[in-house]
Amino acid sequence: MELKDKPLQPLMAKRSLMITPKKIILSLFLVLLIFVVAYFWKEIKFLIEPPSLEIVQPQEDTTVGQEIFEILGKTNPYAVVNIRGEQVYVDKDGNFKKEVSLLMGLNTFQIEAKNRFGKTNTIIRRIIYNP
Repeated sequence: MELKDKPLQPLMAKRSLMITPKKIILSLFLVLLIFVVAYFWKEIKFLIEPPSLEIVQPQEDTTVGQEIFEILGKTNPYAVVNIRGEQVYVDKDGNFKKEVSLLMGLNTFQIEAKNRFGKTNTIIRRIIYNP
């Protein structure tokens, strides 16, 4: 009678973190899905955002003493860069440079990067030429 009154113990304790083929396949599918979503997000972001534009030289509101000045910057390699309406060559790494002639006093430069989808990024720099 003693055995009848006690509940039976399961033969094997159930573990919730057992690795099964079904869980492995599900995990691999989720990892693949994350990579696919990340790839599509990168591609869509490329279409909807303007190209990056960084001006290395000149810094904001600079005063210089030379008449010829070089504007240096970096953007996406496939962007078209215009400085004062003139197209500037962009190398395969996205670097560009242009020598400009300064007039006495305040000179304002509009630097614009445009991608093939028409999205633009513009930075305005002011250089004061004081010989």
